Amino acid sequence: MKAVHFTCSILFLLLFNNCKKEGIRKESQYVFVKPFCSIVTVGGVVGITEKCFSTGDTITGYQKEEGKIIIRIAEHSYRNERPQSSMNYQEFLDIPLDYLKVLKN
Repeated sequence: MKAVHFTCSILFLLLFNNCKKEGIRKESQYVFVKPFCSIVTVGGVVGITEKCFSTGDTITGYQKEEGKIIIRIAEHSYRNERPQSSMNYQEFLDIPLDYLKVLKN
């Protein structure tokens, strides 16, 4: 019985230790210092479109990885919770920090 408890304890600790700590993402405001365009998935018949930002546009996002931030370009809906189909659309967009300057943290 002690061996079962010991094994369960070890498994619990391993699972707990392997959980990624997302925590609260700190959002910051950014301003574009040069124009940026990207192709995004809009779903439906249209499929894709170009999303562009001009110099001086401000956005709110958080740093996803070194040198990139992620911003929300569309609200989440039931359509994106269903299995992958042509009706799904893109909710987030990665933008290189080369195009941005931090306004406030």
